Amino acid sequence: MYALHINCGGSTTTIGNRTYEADQYLAGSAKFVPFAGNWGTSSTGQFWDRDETSDDYTAKNVSVLRMNDSELYTTARLSPLSLTYYARCLANGNYTVTLHFAEIIFRDNRSYQSLGRRVFDVYIQAERKLKDFDIENEAQGVDKAVKRIFKAVVSDKILEIRFQYTGKGTVLVPVSGSYGPLVSAISIESDFKPPDNRKRKIIIAIGVSASGLCLILSLIGIAWWSGHLGGRRSGEQDKTSAIRGLLKSATSVSITGGYMAPEYALWGHLTYKADVYSFGVVALEIVAGKNSVKYRPGEDYVCLLDWAFVLQRKGSLMELMDPRLGSNFDKKEATRMIKVALLCANPSPALRPMMSAVVGMLQGHISVQELNMDPSIYGDDLMFQSLSDTYNAMRPDNASETEALAHSSDVTRNDSSSTSDAARNETEALARSSDLYKVDLHFP
Repeated sequence: MYALHINCGGSTTTIGNRTYEADQYLAGSAKFVPFAGNWGTSSTGQFWDRDETSDDYTAKNVSVLRMNDSELYTTARLSPLSLTYYARCLANGNYTVTLHFAEIIFRDNRSYQSLGRRVFDVYIQAERKLKDFDIENEAQGVDKAVKRIFKAVVSDKILEIRFQYTGKGTVLVPVSGSYGPLVSAISIESDFKPPDNRKRKIIIAIGVSASGLCLILSLIGIAWWSGHLGGRRSGEQDKTSAIRGLLKSATSVSITGGYMAPEYALWGHLTYKADVYSFGVVALEIVAGKNSVKYRPGEDYVCLLDWAFVLQRKGSLMELMDPRLGSNFDKKEATRMIKVALLCANPSPALRPMMSAVVGMLQGHISVQELNMDPSIYGDDLMFQSLSDTYNAMRPDNASETEALAHSSDVTRNDSSSTSDAARNETEALARSSDLYKVDLHFP
């Protein structure tokens, strides 16, 4: 929220391009009203020597008002001790606060009703802005409008305006209990230009569309990889494809080095923390200024994420920073960003933080958690090892399935020697390719 306008004690009113919200709640001696919108109000105190009703906390004019924007001054909010307004959900920054006053209870005539004096203080963000403020004296008469404009800084989304009676002025004129602060309207406007919501909606729409497209392509890829699309090849070609899949699963760089969570890319398990992993990869790319998949700092590293985990182990996270930044960045904030990104990119979804915790860590509200890596996934050699190896190790039946697959391939090879030789050559070529770990296939 970047602006708020309140017609204190009155109904909804539109002045120019500003709409002043209604403030017609039933007040009392100790009342707090948290409105459903982005503001609330509270009042304290009890009028002396008076049979109190809720109407005593709202002032109404008793004569014709001739000032501009008179709709704002026909009613006003009163309090015998203190009256506070809270503006919530404001964007942090500088604001201009305009307070509207008009004395509509005292009279300007030769009777005793002209002897009343209303004096109070005004505080904005707990800082006193007006001391011994007298509306009639400042406006040079009753039924006349007077505005006071102040600058305020919002740093925690909340702006507080308080009107405080300090025991000065009269209390019995024109009737008993005629004292305490009075305000007609409040206007709060930001000093900075709000963002363009249309551009924001377009960006969100593009992001949602891109995410949906990536999800669809991922599902199609998994379906094709598992053989549900495009049919299954028969004979030795089908078995060779299965062996190719096993070999390629040992090299997870082509999948997990990107933005897709490894548990989904390798095994098709979609967890609610898959997006947390993608966020971590993107955050790392922003800090390093490099593409996660395409960048390889050396032959020992397969992607940016691999290098980042190694640097984290070595305590050299600053080597990740985009060299184009030079020294023009906050080292503390950069370190926090990198550590949070690595937490999000943890291969184990159970060890990734919730997105709410990620936001808290980036804002500095909570401390950054220590990176907890499964030693079965990342060994002492600091290499980017395959998650599928760990997964297969936890499932003893997988080994038998792989052995049965190889045995079936051997039987087929005996039935068709020419096809088998071609399949074996292709499979051995795959084993000698750019896998991270050596795979030995033995054919009789």
